[in-house]
Amino acid sequence: MAIPLAAQTTPGPICQTQTGRLQGTRDTTGVLVFKGVAYAAAPIGAGRFLPPRPLLPWAEVRPAVAFGPRAPQGGNAGPQGDENCLTLNVWTPSLRAARPKAVVVWVHGGSFTGGSGDDFPGQNFARRDSIVAVSINYRLGSFGFLQLGQRLGPAYRQAGNAGVLDVVAALRWVRANIAAFGGDPARVTVMGESAGAKLVSAVLVTPAADGLYQQVILESGGTQAVRDTATAATVTNRLLAALGLRPDQAGQLLKLPTSDIIKAQQKLAAGPSGLQLFGPVLDGLTIPEAPLPHLAHAGRPKVRALVGTNRDEAGLFMGFWPTLRTPNQPVLTDLFGANGEQVWRAYEQARRTQPTDQAWLRTTTDYLYRLASYRLASTLARAGHAVWLYRFDYQTPGGAGPVHAQELGFVWNTLGTKAVAPTARELSAQMHQRWVRFITTGTPGADWPTYDAKRPQALVFDSVSRARLLNNPYEDAAFPNQAFRL
Repeated sequence: MAIPLAAQTTPGPICQTQTGRLQGTRDTTGVLVFKGVAYAAAPIGAGRFLPPRPLLPWAEVRPAVAFGPRAPQGGNAGPQGDENCLTLNVWTPSLRAARPKAVVVWVHGGSFTGGSGDDFPGQNFARRDSIVAVSINYRLGSFGFLQLGQRLGPAYRQAGNAGVLDVVAALRWVRANIAAFGGDPARVTVMGESAGAKLVSAVLVTPAADGLYQQVILESGGTQAVRDTATAATVTNRLLAALGLRPDQAGQLLKLPTSDIIKAQQKLAAGPSGLQLFGPVLDGLTIPEAPLPHLAHAGRPKVRALVGTNRDEAGLFMGFWPTLRTPNQPVLTDLFGANGEQVWRAYEQARRTQPTDQAWLRTTTDYLYRLASYRLASTLARAGHAVWLYRFDYQTPGGAGPVHAQELGFVWNTLGTKAVAPTARELSAQMHQRWVRFITTGTPGADWPTYDAKRPQALVFDSVSRARLLNNPYEDAAFPNQAFRL
């Protein structure tokens, strides 16, 4: 979801980071913007598929006036982006403040195969709310989540989590440098939506990231994207086959043109199956154990979490793919792999008490998003972490229901002067301030109860928003390890 950013017109001050000086720009509202800032060495050449490497210092003043390249991904006109993609962007009200400001780090979504940090309207948080906003790019698809340890040896054992480690490297950069931009490294919230939320959830279970943040915001995503090594290996073998390579020829991945790999990846990701094709890997090293048991351990660093979903998430994808619009079991195999049969049984159970189309929409929404989010919230709450749960129910008058990603314009308060109902504009301001309050104070408001797994409540955002007790069927739903498996 790309949202136009304010024009930058004048040179900004120079900021000293630990590796060198950067000069950004000042936009027309006075916000200082630093674009395309490298947070790790370029993962090119011998660095392809490997964990991110530290930056080398530089002596000159580097301009930070243009967004860095998108990570390699498919596009309407063919492959786009560049492997030299490990950059971030910073929006700040000022470089100096009497009290360092809270920081929000945005991790974009896009099915782990698309998107970019420059889609984030960070100037809204900096200008309106006096927050230092950061957005990042990370490696996508095959370059960020292709398990290669079994094919290329121990040096590539973490290749299936290169994208996870990119986020960790970006958070290390934030801890080391954000004070120079007026931010407080002790008040960092990591925020993601869709695949971004799933990736932030993977960071939650990555010990290397412990202590680099204090809060998370997870919009429509939990740990369900983490897959076992057998599933990850199947994806690797399918990509090799799409490239016309045998498994013993995997070494050619190290030198193939970027565009060839992206074209093969696009073949695999066509249709609903692309939603789940790539994701973090339970490799025993980056992610040492199954996510929910890991989070349940006592003594883990405490985090505060704001977690939620939209009521009709799956409606967005039904608009994209006709095969998903009517109940059918094969499409569930595309979406959920070996777990598809269980989802079909859940749908058949639901249609006994609901109209067919509603049962189908709610079941696919539950198993794509809500189940994982609620289980994650319950696990964190039981382990003593403070959790606030929400559901976005607002339906545009005469328009679509609250489908996947529809909450973004409300959370960022970017409805602006669009022809929207007054209730929508009011709700947008309300949601944005809830998010801002959480980022800046650690709580979204006293009238929003913390989540209790024994008596689950969520704040439901609608034309009239209020906290509601949930009829929570997700605790015991049959979905082994809540993970995607081929």
